[in-house]
Amino acid sequence: MPRRSYDQYCAVARALDAVGERWSLLIVRELLDGPRRYTDLHADLPGVSTDILATRLKQLEGEGVVERRKLERPANAVVYQLTERGLTLRLVVDALGVWGLDALGEPQPTDAVREHWVTGAPAGATESATKG
Repeated sequence: MPRRSYDQYCAVARALDAVGERWSLLIVRELLDGPRRYTDLHADLPGVSTDILATRLKQLEGEGVVERRKLERPANAVVYQLTERGLTLRLVVDALGVWGLDALGEPQPTDAVREHWVTGAPAGATESATKG
């Protein structure tokens, strides 16, 4: 799949070229707490297809944001983790969480909820968002 670009000499456009595709920053959000197996990522990203998840992980790997690592025995599993460059996105994800908090409202019946998704929430918001 060819890389899409805004073709603008602008730092914001270049950043979006790297992480602006749908699901990319949510994958980063999941990896901010440490390495994760593909199946765990898929389980905590309800709504993402396996094809899209695999594609986004490859794209993020190509951008130097994510790296794939094989665990030694006895696990013999592959995990994905953020690179040093990827870890610097914590500020971006946290800022988006704070910015989006005003629009959060009450969980809808169709909303998937994970406690660790409530980013930048004031004290008590995590508890109320995970009830239901």
